[in-house]
Amino acid sequence: MLSPMKTYISHRSAAEYHQIPALDVVLPGAGAAARGAAAVDITYPERNRRFQAEGVRNHASGYPLPRGATIPGKHWDVASPELVFLQMATALDLQRLILLGLQLCSNPPGKAGEALSSKQRICAFLEKTPGYYGIRKAARAASFIENGSASVMESIAYMMLTLPHTLGGYGLGGATFNHEIALDRQASRRLGQNRCFVDLFFTRARLAVEYQSFAHHATAAEQGRDMVRAGILERMGIQVAPFSTIQLYDEAGCRDFAFNLARRLGRRIQIRTPRFETMHAALRSLLPTRSASPSQS
Repeated sequence: MLSPMKTYISHRSAAEYHQIPALDVVLPGAGAAARGAAAVDITYPERNRRFQAEGVRNHASGYPLPRGATIPGKHWDVASPELVFLQMATALDLQRLILLGLQLCSNPPGKAGEALSSKQRICAFLEKTPGYYGIRKAARAASFIENGSASVMESIAYMMLTLPHTLGGYGLGGATFNHEIALDRQASRRLGQNRCFVDLFFTRARLAVEYQSFAHHATAAEQGRDMVRAGILERMGIQVAPFSTIQLYDEAGCRDFAFNLARRLGRRIQIRTPRFETMHAALRSLLPTRSASPSQS
C-alpha cells in the first residue's frame, strides 16, 4: 500500500538523523558543519512545491512511496533507513553504497535488534519501489550486503575478501559476520563465558577470520586472550585465521592473506578481469586514514 506523498528530510540529512555507525567514513563530509550552509536535505512531492531557503538542499520526487518509507521526526518526517539506502544510490558509487548498506545492518555481536535495518528489510523495501530512480543500482548493492558487522573496519575487510573481482574484492564469498559459537563447559570456564562470536565465519569450511584491530587487540593481555581463544576454537574443530589492521592497510599483505585464506578454504583466486586493479584501488580508498579514531579500527 502506498502512502500519501509528503515533504520529508531525506538523503544525507536522514542518514545523519539515524546516526549510522561510522557515517563519516561511509559518507565523507557528512555533518552540517562540513557541508556548510546547505545543511538540510528536503524532498518535496512536486517540483512546484519546492521553495528556496537558506540551509536547505531541495530534492524533488513524484514517485509515491510505500507505507513506512518515512518515519515521524521532531519537526518533519524523516526517510527510513531503507529509503536512505535507495536515495543514496543516486549519489554514491556501488562500492560505497555497499558499505553504507553494511553499516545500516551493523550491530554489536549478539545484539541484532540494535541494527538500524537488515538485508531482508532493505530487499523487501526495494521490491516495493520498482520504478524509483536508482533502484537497479540499489538492488545490486543489496545483493552483497550481510547482516551483523561489528565495525566499519570489519565491513571493509569483508568487502576486500568477499566482493567479486569486478568490484575489486578477492571473491571469497560465503562468509557471515559475528557467527555465534556455543562453548563447552571447559571452554566456558576458561574464557568466563558460554558463547563467543567470530568476526567472519565460513560455515562449510568451519573457518573463522578474526579481525584484530589496533583498538581492541593492542595490549599483551588482549593478544594473549586472543591466542587462548584461538586455541580453544581450533580444539573444537574450527580453523582460525587472524587478520590484522596492519595486513588490511598493506596492499601486499592483504593480498597474501587473501590467497592464503583461499587455500585454506580449498579455493583458488584467479583474477582475469582487467577492471580488478582499478576497482581494488577504489575499494582500498574506503579505508579511513591511519589517524582515524579507535572506534573505526
